[in-house]
Parts: sequence; C-alpha cells; structure tokens
Amino acid sequence: MKVYISVKTESLSVPFLLVYIRRKQPSFFKGLSIKLVNDVELTVTGKKIIFNRELSNLDYFVIDFIKLLEKHHVNYVIVSGYIAIVFGRSRNTEDVDIIVEKPSQTTFNVLWKDIIKRYECVNTSDPNEAYMEYLSQGCGIRFSQKGTIIPNIEFKCVHGDDDDISITQARLLVLNSNPLRISPLEMQIAYKMYLGSDKDFEDAKFLFDLLNEHLDKAKLNSFLAAFNTKTTLVKKYLKGLQ
Repeated sequence: MKVYISVKTESLSVPFLLVYIRRKQPSFFKGLSIKLVNDVELTVTGKKIIFNRELSNLDYFVIDFIKLLEKHHVNYVIVSGYIAIVFGRSRNTEDVDIIVEKPSQTTFNVLWKDIIKRYECVNTSDPNEAYMEYLSQGCGIRFSQKGTIIPNIEFKCVHGDDDDISITQARLLVLNSNPLRISPLEMQIAYKMYLGSDKDFEDAKFLFDLLNEHLDKAKLNSFLAAFNTKTTLVKKYLKGLQ
C-alpha cells in the first residue's frame, strides 16, 4: 500500500517530515510505503530498506565506488556518518568510511588498477605499499576523484569485533535501485553515541527517530551497554528507548 502526501518540503527535509508524522501518528506507518510529491519514498521490509529520492553528488560518488567493489566481488559495508546523511540528515562530510573483508593481494592489485582509472590514492601511488604497509597493518587508505581531495573514501579492512559485526550483519539499503550494504542501524546508533561529539550524538538521534519502529531495541541496548554508554545520554538523545 502506498500513501501519497501533498506537502511543500522546500524548508523541511523529507526524513524530518516523516519523523514528525511518525511522532504524531505512529500507527500510520505500519506496513506502508510513504511517497511524497517530490518523489521521495521510504519502504522498510525486514532487513531491506528501499529509499528513493533525488541523489546528491556525494551519493553518486559513493555509488560509483561501490560498483567497483561489487565488480571485483569484494565484500564491504558502509559505516559512520554517511549512513545518517544518506537518509537525509543535513550536514557535510569530508569522507565516507568503507570496511572490507581483506582481499588477497592479487585481488587487491586487480581492484587497484580499476580504481585508479578514475580515482587516486591520497596515501600512496604504490599498490604494494597500500596493501602491505597500510591495509595489512590495520590502517586505512583514502581514495578521491582525480584532482580533488574532498570527498574521499576511507577504505580499510575488518579489524576487530566491531568491524566484524558491521560486515557480517550488514543491512541492505536500495537507494534509487542502487544496492548499498550499510552497518546495522543498531550498531551505528550505539557507535555514534560512543564517539561522543555533538555531530555524532545528532547522527544517532536522527537515525533513532527516523527508523525507530524498525530497530531491534534489545540489540540496540546490547550495543549501547557494550560501548558503556551513559544512561543520561541515552535519555537525552534516544528518547523513549526502554
């Protein structure tokens, strides 16, 4: 079922509008696909999220890079700030964080050759150095479009339990028919609360408010506990979480 709402959204981002409606009429959203007159649509089914809206330059930058990873069968997950931005949070970012399962050096070298046709590595021009001195040591490397520095992709391999959870429990976001693997929302919210800057708190709050009814609250509480999140902060930014 689709519900069409005629509204003006010039001064209010669509996701914030959806949050407002959800707060006023929470039962209104159950089982519905919400479509607005400016062709923004948000549908959540199980672990799959379909989100259609006008794409930004940052979105195109991310989508094009992800297509290269998929072409070479590199398992990945997008984490951190871009997840809030992709759902409509109005803020800038200089980088997009991507975690990958560590590929073999042969696979990485083939991927590198494809990447540098359109991008350049900020850290080094040598793929062997990138693999051995950065990725194999738990450090990330950055790729930007040629001739630019911002935005850039921070590309790093799985390192530690948090990264492992993010990639093994990744959620599928279909953005205008483009599949993107994103960190579990519960992990993302908890990690943002752990980072602790005002920007991170607001990212966590934004995702919690927007996708509240689709969150696994027990899992979210478990992640918050693992990150030793203060109860006072949870009450302030994740209002209503039991």
